[in-house]
Amino acid sequence: MTIEGRDSYRVSDDTTVGEALFVVPGAAEIFKRHGCEAEFECTQEHFLEYMLVDTSLTCHIDDTDALIADLNTALEAAEAPIAVAG
Repeated sequence: MTIEGRDSYRVSDDTTVGEALFVVPGAAEIFKRHGCEAEFECTQEHFLEYMLVDTSLTCHIDDTDALIADLNTALEAAEAPIAVAG
């Protein structure tokens, strides 16, 4: 996936909650594992305004670095080429 000329998209501290939920497959479940049901607890304003770096204060997430790492792992898994047995 190419976004804004980048070779590969990565979730970072300045990714918004809404962007992560839209781009990363399974993001809602990842947020839930980290203690936040983003689809139910967040408003549309939260989706647009809150960056992942803010989630420790706004979403009760203790380890935002771990959240970002898990989101990137899910994104990488979704972008990985699928091996076909031949």
